[in-house]
Amino acid sequence: MLDKLQNIVEVRAGSPAASLTAGLISLSIHALLLVGLAFAGVQVVEETPTEFSSEVVEAAEPRALEPLSSDSTFQDLDQGDDEPVMEASGSFAPLLATANTPGAASAAVAARDDSFAAADFGRRDVQRVVDVVAPTATTLGETFSIQGDGAEHVEGVEGAVDRVAVEIVRRLERGRTLVAWAFDASLSLAAERKRLAEHIESVYAHIGQLDRDRLASDGGLLTSVVGYGRGVRAMTPRPTDDLAAIREAVVAVPPDPTGDENTFGAVAEIVSRLGGFKNDDGDAYNLMVIVVTDEVGSDQERLEPTIALARKREVPVYVLGSQSLFGKPERRMDYYDPVTKYLHRGIRVDAGPESAMIEQIRLPFWYGGPQYEEVESGFGPYALSRLAGATGGIYFVARFDEAKMGFDASRMKEYRPDWGPFREYEAGIRRDPLRQAVVNAALITQQNLPGMPTLQFPSLDAPNFKDVLQDNQVIAERTAYTVDEALEPISAVARLRDRETSRRWQAHYDLIRGRLLAMKVRCYEYNFACARLVKDPPRFKDPKSNAWRLVPDGEIRYSEKAAAAAKEAEALLKKVVDEHPATPWALLAGRELQNPLGFKWVEAYVPPPRPAEDSPDNPRRKTRKAEEARPPEPPKL
Repeated sequence: MLDKLQNIVEVRAGSPAASLTAGLISLSIHALLLVGLAFAGVQVVEETPTEFSSEVVEAAEPRALEPLSSDSTFQDLDQGDDEPVMEASGSFAPLLATANTPGAASAAVAARDDSFAAADFGRRDVQRVVDVVAPTATTLGETFSIQGDGAEHVEGVEGAVDRVAVEIVRRLERGRTLVAWAFDASLSLAAERKRLAEHIESVYAHIGQLDRDRLASDGGLLTSVVGYGRGVRAMTPRPTDDLAAIREAVVAVPPDPTGDENTFGAVAEIVSRLGGFKNDDGDAYNLMVIVVTDEVGSDQERLEPTIALARKREVPVYVLGSQSLFGKPERRMDYYDPVTKYLHRGIRVDAGPESAMIEQIRLPFWYGGPQYEEVESGFGPYALSRLAGATGGIYFVARFDEAKMGFDASRMKEYRPDWGPFREYEAGIRRDPLRQAVVNAALITQQNLPGMPTLQFPSLDAPNFKDVLQDNQVIAERTAYTVDEALEPISAVARLRDRETSRRWQAHYDLIRGRLLAMKVRCYEYNFACARLVKDPPRFKDPKSNAWRLVPDGEIRYSEKAAAAAKEAEALLKKVVDEHPATPWALLAGRELQNPLGFKWVEAYVPPPRPAEDSPDNPRRKTRKAEEARPPEPPKL
């Protein structure tokens, strides 16, 4: 075919212009061939023998432990010279097969899911028990605002009063203004609605102080109050400037026990009904909507249509809401039910995450200390932040409890998530191999991984020793399997790390690779230590000792590759702490660095279990157990 194309060029090359054209065509053809050759490659997979198999067997025992798989070694940490070619996946399916074969590519295309309606902005199987509430890294002494494209931190409802008043006065400067307060009617926000009702007069009093030109007088500023849950209910029959009526309307918002918060549908209905409001004299009003909620909303699929409608009517949407959690869509909260007089603990509330997709791994920490299941992100949830930013409003990140903010707002500003349209976010991830690897690793780990295996074992001659040993080796092996899966896409793009310019994605990658490497080393070291205990059983030096305990140790014994991986993990985690101080990334990296990655055995004495304080026949115990077995049905918050 190349010869034919060159013949065509030669026939038409009768003039200087034709010669120039022919040269350009020939150059283009050869360039295309060179590009094709550059992308052609042969994948070589090096098979390496397993360096260690944590097999525990005793020839004299008919019931020996099964050998645990050690197919995944540290060989996969070696990096080749070729840059990775990441497959596009509309559904961000984990890229577990990286072989560049036609069959693999066809399978990836066949498995693609481009359904936008089903996108829930990061919700996955993340149902775990919360151990520790987010820590306080620093107390905020200032706020920042990026109107139309960001968020502002305020301390509770009281702190929001001044800022809301400022935004209303700014709107008044454009003409007559109608403020529509949209209150989430869910049970979880009942106390906060009551508090805001007590401070609503302060909002309008502050407006009076700022409104030097008295733009709000003579009907210049009107207010509507709306409550929403599964449905939408207007609490003020007509827009009003009667402050007492406004306060009564806020107090009268009825609680919605359904657990549905159709936030975006409520905003759309408010904009549709009040976007063109005129008073009896025909004067038109500029509408602004202020949403008060502690959840992201049950109808996130309506986000983009709601934004389009608000933009068309030129209606800014402000949100007074709580922080989302770092890389997690749900938080747990306690709720005291005034009807049943029962304190429900750990009820799930949809609070995020801060980004369009989950961008952080979910991995337990070993040893004692906080698990950091709930770490505040410093931002509001993606969908509500996008709603506010895209319509010219602001997401006021408010604290709906007595604690202080988690991270300094001015520092977190440079780590702001991408709040563009979901499809644009998805396309950007698809085009960027490193970011796609981060998202893939995050999704791979969104499963119910076991926690830390036991560090304490009975003596080798105890009847339950083998069962305890095997059960806990399985826990370590199960964790290592998922870690290896998540490391695959992360390791494949290691050479692209230094090309990443975003502070957020730099911190993401370094933290994820550092934590995964650290956990991989820990799991292998754990099973190796268990195998050593059986192969070369030590003897108690203290006659009182009756157990063996694993304690963290800086020496890595599994292999030289494992030792190298441990050094890399520690270097990455220290880098995160140094380069991203006072951020969620530094907090988690510091937690991982608290303990060395190796293990050593020490003997210990474990006292016998204490007898129960009350016998099984005790009536009080029976009554208490019956009460615990039949708690009231938890409400839907």
